[in-house]
Amino acid sequence: MRMARVLGWLIPSSDREFILGDLEEAHGGRSPLRYAWELLKAAWACSRHRPRHAYYSLITSSRGDPLVTTLLNDLRYGFRQLLVRPGFSALAVLTLALGIGATTAIFSVVNPILFQSLPYPSPDRIVRVTERDKSGGPNGTGYATFVDIHNMSTSFEALAVSSQWQPTLQGTGDPERLNGQRVTKDFFSVFGVRPFLGRDFTTEENIRGQHHVVILSYRLWQRRFGGDPSVVGKQVTLNETPYLLVGVMPQSFENLISPSAELWGPLGYDLSLSYACRTCHHLGEYGRLKAGISRDGARQELDVISARLVAQYPNEYAAAGMLVTPLQEMLTQNMKPALLAVLGAVGLVLLIACANVSSLLLGRAMQRESEFAIRGALGAKRGRVIRQLLTESVILSMVGGVAGIGLAWAGIRGLKAIAPPNLPRLEAIGIDAGVLGFTAGVSILTGLLFGLIPAFATC
Repeated sequence: MRMARVLGWLIPSSDREFILGDLEEAHGGRSPLRYAWELLKAAWACSRHRPRHAYYSLITSSRGDPLVTTLLNDLRYGFRQLLVRPGFSALAVLTLALGIGATTAIFSVVNPILFQSLPYPSPDRIVRVTERDKSGGPNGTGYATFVDIHNMSTSFEALAVSSQWQPTLQGTGDPERLNGQRVTKDFFSVFGVRPFLGRDFTTEENIRGQHHVVILSYRLWQRRFGGDPSVVGKQVTLNETPYLLVGVMPQSFENLISPSAELWGPLGYDLSLSYACRTCHHLGEYGRLKAGISRDGARQELDVISARLVAQYPNEYAAAGMLVTPLQEMLTQNMKPALLAVLGAVGLVLLIACANVSSLLLGRAMQRESEFAIRGALGAKRGRVIRQLLTESVILSMVGGVAGIGLAWAGIRGLKAIAPPNLPRLEAIGIDAGVLGFTAGVSILTGLLFGLIPAFATC
C-alpha cells in the first residue's frame, strides 16, 4: 500500500486509479518487486504518451472524462476481469444462461399466444357468437338459429359457422385420414383472407348435393400435391367421392380455431335435415363486426333477435340472449392461467440464478478488497467503484444472455415437438425481434439485480 501511494504519484491522476487497480489485481501481495517494476513501466509509458502499452490500452482514463469515454473504459476493464478468472466467469455465465434461456424459451411460447395480435386484418373485429345454456354460459349454435341471425342481423360484415370434418384422401399416394372443416360461404371472409390460388366457395355450393368442392391448406398442397398450381380445377377423391379442387389457401393463413385442419368443404346443410335443428348445438359461429360497430352493440342486437326466437320457439332454447366473445379471448381463456403460471415459474428460476451469481460475485469482490482500498486512497469515490462493479455484472449477464438464446433455441424446438397439434399459433413460436428485445432487457435487468448486492456490500 505504501509503495502504491509513493510510486502512484508518477502516474497522471487521470490514469492512476485504473492502472493501480489493475496492478493490484495482477501482482499485489505476491511479488512487491515485480509490482514496483510494472508500476514504473506503466508510469514511463504514460509519460511518453504511448497509449498502445498493455496497461494503458486496457485501463485508460478515470474521473473527469466524458461519459462515453468513461463507459468504454469501464467496459474494457470489465471484459478483462472476465478473462482474468475464466473458471469463475464460465460458471457464472452458465448459471445465467440456464435462467435466461429458460425464461426466453417460455416467453417465446407465451408471446404469440397471449400478447401479440392475431394474424388477421383488424383482428379486434373478429368474434365468436354463441347461444346461452341454462346457466347462462356459452353454448354451440344450431344451424336454424344461424340462418335467422344471418338474415336478421346488421352488425356483421361476415358471419359463418363451421364443424369438424375428417375425410380420407385417396388417389394421390397412400390413403390418408385428414383433419378438416365444413364451413359456410363467408368463413374465410370472417378472417379477412382469400385463397391465393383459385377461388372461395360460392352460395350455390353450400346447397346439399352441390357441395362436393374443396379448398386445400398450403401445407397439404405442398405435401400431397407437390405445390403443383395446375391441380386447381381437377378432381380429388375424399371418402370415395369425387370433389372438385377449387382453391389453395396462402401459406400465411393460420386457422387458429382448428390449427390441425388441412382442407375445407362447404357445410351443405338445409333446414330439412334433422341435425340442422335449433337444439343441435354442434356448430361454431364466428363473425367479423362492421367497422364502427362495438362488441356490446352487436350483443345488444343479438339479444333482441334471440328474444324474438325464444318467443317464437319457446321449447327449443335453454335461455334468451347471445354471447359475443373476442376471438383472442376465446382462444386463450382456458390456457392463459397455465401459461402465466409457467412464465412465473421460470421467472423464479431466473431469480434463483441471480442469487447464485450474486453470491459468486460477493466472494469475488471480497478478494478484491485491496484493489478497492487503493482506489479509495487515491481519491476514487464510492459511486465510481460501484458503477464499475455494476458494469462488470451487466457484461457478465449480457454474455449469459447470448448463451441463453442458444439454449432457448434448442428448448423451443423441443417444446414445439411435444406440443399438442391444436395449440394455437404453434408455427409462430420462435425467436424473433420481440423475443430478442425481451432477452436483452432481461439480461440488463438481471445484471443490475445480481450486481447491486456485492457492489454495495463491498464499497
